[in-house]
Amino acid sequence: MGYSAGAVPHAMIARPVAPAPVRRVLLVRPRFLGDVCLTLPTLDAVRAACPLARIAYVVERGAAPLLEGDPRVDELIVAPPKPGAAATAALIMRLRRFAPEVALDFFCNPRTALWTFLCGARVRVGYPGKGWRSALYSHHVQPRTHSAVGFHLASLAALGWPAPETTPRLHVREETRAAARAALTALGVPDGARLVGFHPGARWPTRRWAPERFTALAALFLEAWPDGVALVTAGPDEDSLAARVAAPLGGRARVVAGWPLARLVALQSLCAAFVCGDTGPVHTSVAVGTRTLGLYSKQRPVALFPYPAEAGHRAYHARAECSPCARDHCDDLRCLERLTVDGAWERLSAMLAAAHHAGGR
Repeated sequence: MGYSAGAVPHAMIARPVAPAPVRRVLLVRPRFLGDVCLTLPTLDAVRAACPLARIAYVVERGAAPLLEGDPRVDELIVAPPKPGAAATAALIMRLRRFAPEVALDFFCNPRTALWTFLCGARVRVGYPGKGWRSALYSHHVQPRTHSAVGFHLASLAALGWPAPETTPRLHVREETRAAARAALTALGVPDGARLVGFHPGARWPTRRWAPERFTALAALFLEAWPDGVALVTAGPDEDSLAARVAAPLGGRARVVAGWPLARLVALQSLCAAFVCGDTGPVHTSVAVGTRTLGLYSKQRPVALFPYPAEAGHRAYHARAECSPCARDHCDDLRCLERLTVDGAWERLSAMLAAAHHAGGR
């Protein structure tokens, strides 16, 4: 996920588009969890700029539960991850039935560029510097920010629309939150327990803090808060990692694995705080309003954790001589090793104290 764009020649910069008359807007961001969350302030801004418009969002199945039932989205269009010719034709037909006037492509890969071009929208916003793909857009984005939230909002700025930078927010249905509470009860979590989530997994090794450090951090939390329960969450194929973190903590830790995405997000909304590395659940936690500690290694938090400290969020980043970098695999993980348990606890303990003082969870 890169957040930079080349300069656009003056002749390619299109004229502003009046938002008030727009009645149909299409947003395209097929994957991933964190990236979908980072587009949500743009969704809010589109809704504010075009209050009479219907909004459709194209997303793949894996991330679709994030937007199911969201009142800001009038039509959720779920695309297969690797559509063949027939599935692509069916998707384009559905996009044309929606008949967008404005389409915003936040991904700009070959498939989404074609979807945006063929959906029938007169105004199509995408990025420059993408070869033939860029020629399919009527407007080109010129981000002037390190923030990933601001990067997506630049798509609206390209149209001349208001683009205030806000924090992502997800809609959590009450029935899903109730299902999460019931599942916690089935795991033996006492009612009224102070819950803190710990998510040790991440897709790439350069984003994974050591499991024994997660265990040590959770132990400090449990020692400080007698009513605390540590919830160790797991994504696909991460069950054994979560169990490894939870096992030394005894009966005051629970492994949360195999839950549907929507229920896992609802669980995050029940936590007093959530600790996670640079991966999707760090963004879903922020978006449900839970105080979130992001453990950042190779990337600078200013780009991928653009969340306000006044809302209780903290990024822990210990800069290494070789960072930032784009490596997913590396033999030198000093960027992760410099994130100490004591440093993480200093931040987490302050977050929990602030929540307690405010009368929160």
